[in-house]
Amino acid sequence: DGNVTINYKNPSSVVASTTGNYTGIYDMSGGAWEIVMGIMADSTNQNPMSGKNSSEHSGFNGPYSEGGSLSNGIDFPDSRYYDTYQYSTSYTAYNRRILGDATGEMGPFSNAKYGSQTRQISSWYQDEQWFIKTTALWFGRGGHFIFGQGSGIFDFIHGNGVVSQPNGFRTVLAI
Repeated sequence: DGNVTINYKNPSSVVASTTGNYTGIYDMSGGAWEIVMGIMADSTNQNPMSGKNSSEHSGFNGPYSEGGSLSNGIDFPDSRYYDTYQYSTSYTAYNRRILGDATGEMGPFSNAKYGSQTRQISSWYQDEQWFIKTTALWFGRGGHFIFGQGSGIFDFIHGNGVVSQPNGFRTVLAI
């Protein structure tokens, strides 16, 4: 951005490097939201919720946050392939974090002012942190480049699981 990024071939260019030297990794901020299977459970029987309503959903069978249920989609995969979070109506209910999925490690959380907007951020590089809630049941990770400061690889945000233009996807293999 001209303020902190210096030509990466310059040995004195360490400000934007993740390792503090010129051989580090650069440009760790922003890109596309990556939708991941971090799903909220319904409050009644702890089943994974498929989406917000009949038009904004993941395509998996399950209850909607606004009543009703999808039954003509596909079944959720085995629960070992995704994290299920407790039901909440608040996007700042961070007590639902799970250690090991990048929500449990973040914190402490606070508010930050970016222009005219107030955003929830973590102590990790001041990336945005918005937990899933009843109207946005799926996690997006990574931040979107249009948000600039505050979006990066430690960013997580609530979403509805719907495929849309600024979103990508993330595949994680845990051995």
